[in-house]
Amino acid sequence: MSPHRITKKEMKQDKFVTYSLKVSEWIQKHLNEVLMGAGGVILVAVIVFFILSSQAKRERKAAELLGKANLELQAGNIGQAVADLQIVVDKYGSTKSAGQASFFLASAYFYAKDYVQAQSMFERYLKKYKEDVLLAASAQAGIADCHMQRGNFSQAGEDFVKAVSLSPQSFLAPQYLLQAADAYLKADQKDKAKEILNRLIKEYPDSREVQKAKIQLAESLG
Repeated sequence: MSPHRITKKEMKQDKFVTYSLKVSEWIQKHLNEVLMGAGGVILVAVIVFFILSSQAKRERKAAELLGKANLELQAGNIGQAVADLQIVVDKYGSTKSAGQASFFLASAYFYAKDYVQAQSMFERYLKKYKEDVLLAASAQAGIADCHMQRGNFSQAGEDFVKAVSLSPQSFLAPQYLLQAADAYLKADQKDKAKEILNRLIKEYPDSREVQKAKIQLAESLG
């Protein structure tokens, strides 16, 4: 896939945003002097307006690309979706859409079976955009899935358990525990698998995964 080439227009936009932020910082440091000068209030208002207007345009563009990428993912156009999501992450990293773009980009890499890149992007999401606990837990489970695909079963088990700790009230928590137990079984760590299955039964007695946990205990760990 060819890398996205930044146009002159985009370079000018980024330079303008950088310049505006520098001016804003200067105003904050020298606010009294600015306000004492003739027309100082008007100058501050104009600068703030341009900064907010520029950020709003960036938010809209990032949101448009994110929506387009989601449609491409649903249509199975993984390559184009990855390209659009990468632009959001790289060029619009300060926008609200960047976090979701990081998560969806990781998912796209996973579906493309690029598990190294997928894990890297899931980790990036957790490092920079983990405010949404449900997505954070899903990202941690995504890391676990990457380890499963690469045969790192013991590490996968640990990461599935971490996913539960990030959002223990999530409806997906019992599923993560079941997946953790399966990973530990594949790693031939039967004691850990048994511990996890018993935890699932105790902490999530009304979940549909309980019956599966009981069957696995009887058949594999009885």
